Amino acid sequence: MEPSQSGLSWNTLLFRFLFAYILLYGFAFPFYYIPGAHTLIHPIGSALQDLALWYGKIAWGVDAVPTEETGSGDMLLYWLLWITKLTLAILVAIIWSAVDRKRADYPWLKKLLITYTRYYLALILLSYGLFKIVPTQFNEPSARVLVQMYGDSSPMGLLWNFMGYSTAYQIFGGVAEVLGAVLLLFRRTTLLGALVLVGVMTNVVMLNYCFDVPVKLASTHYLLFSIGLAVVYGKPLVNLFFRNRPTAPMDQRPLFEKKAWFWGAQVVKFLLVGFVFYSMLSAALAQKEYTDNLKQTSALGGVHDVVQFSHPASTDSIASAYRTYWRKLVVDDFRPERLWIEQVSGTRLQYQIAWDTVNRKVSGHLANDTLQRITLSYEVKSPEELRWQGTWNTDTVHLTTKRFATDSMLLKTRKFTWVSPYPFNR
Repeated sequence: MEPSQSGLSWNTLLFRFLFAYILLYGFAFPFYYIPGAHTLIHPIGSALQDLALWYGKIAWGVDAVPTEETGSGDMLLYWLLWITKLTLAILVAIIWSAVDRKRADYPWLKKLLITYTRYYLALILLSYGLFKIVPTQFNEPSARVLVQMYGDSSPMGLLWNFMGYSTAYQIFGGVAEVLGAVLLLFRRTTLLGALVLVGVMTNVVMLNYCFDVPVKLASTHYLLFSIGLAVVYGKPLVNLFFRNRPTAPMDQRPLFEKKAWFWGAQVVKFLLVGFVFYSMLSAALAQKEYTDNLKQTSALGGVHDVVQFSHPASTDSIASAYRTYWRKLVVDDFRPERLWIEQVSGTRLQYQIAWDTVNRKVSGHLANDTLQRITLSYEVKSPEELRWQGTWNTDTVHLTTKRFATDSMLLKTRKFTWVSPYPFNR
């Protein structure tokens, strides 16, 4: 590319921007994997957050930005952090170019940036992949999901249930992510790893965009980083397949060429990758054990059809009172602290509850209204039949329920078949 009139190469300017941007975007990596390092990086992270909130207010007119973690990677705060880091990277590139006009190339810094990107991407996708190989990122459809109306699912919920339905497919996705991540950890296999991850992350990004999964910002960057590594390492493939030209071996020399530094870096690499692998695998296994125990110990988990219900006569019409009668009680297999009551009208009420299995009581409040309370005691008449009584808001209620066997539903009973006489699409 031709240099500009000022003598500054556009390639050099682009490198300076990318160097600043990638380091800012990946801020605190790999230090957040190091025990005890949080106390050192937290003040910097807080300062960045304060800067983003200030920038959002003065530049974009955004005020009162929620900062509490919700599990969403696309909170307004994260978009403000992104635009702040982008602006900072542009400023760094401009100042760097003004101060260092004469130097046009940075061979060692380029190696450093490529190495940083490789390990940043590898360790993140290694974590994601392990939580799929040990199938915990997506749970199988719970009893609540199985009996709710199909159209009541959110797009993200639909995707989560699709992925959770097939353990084998979830593991397959995890293997692909781990394979690409592991290949990035070695210089000679980086191109293959990048190409694997371009395919994997293209699919992930499309799922996030099409099913409104709030990890769009992060997953887009992972895809772009994968493409960037494929471009850097893929020049010989372009010559071979598209230009019909001979290829020369790439410069595969390590970041540190001095023997002492090289082996020191290898030790750090082994410790870092080993620690991340061990901690993520341990966390995934612990999560799997937790969810398995929930399914085994939640004796009341599942769907309970209400076969008898009574509460004081309403002052409204009989028809109006009947619509408030309960039709189902649903205790989520994986979230036993949640109770859903489905009324005859079709209204679903979600309660945040606590179980007292010793005294056989359950109490709690409406998820979005702590004043609307419920307290029930229950008696187990048989494994399928329960009798309940207690207070619902200000009313006294008595009901009998029978467990609905979700295992008999088609989604549970239909299995893989080699020979299909006709498409079984229902």
